[in-house]
Amino acid sequence: MILVRCIKNVYGESEHSYIEFLDERCLFKAGYFYIVSIDDEGRWLTQDEEDEPHIIADGQATLAEDEWFHEHFVIA
Repeated sequence: MILVRCIKNVYGESEHSYIEFLDERCLFKAGYFYIVSIDDEGRWLTQDEEDEPHIIADGQATLAEDEWFHEHFVIA
């Protein structure tokens, strides 16, 4: 088990909107901690605020080079 802390809010689109366009919602909140698991392919997986799964990094070998991960999370 790996614990990460979000350092910048992450927003995404909600598919459960009742209006024509997609609403943007906060998937991960700055300052919150998230439990990460690593799948058999080395992807880092966690669940957002609505318990939906997301890939937040694409492998330990490339984690140091994963700019998106480092912009939004730090390993706790």
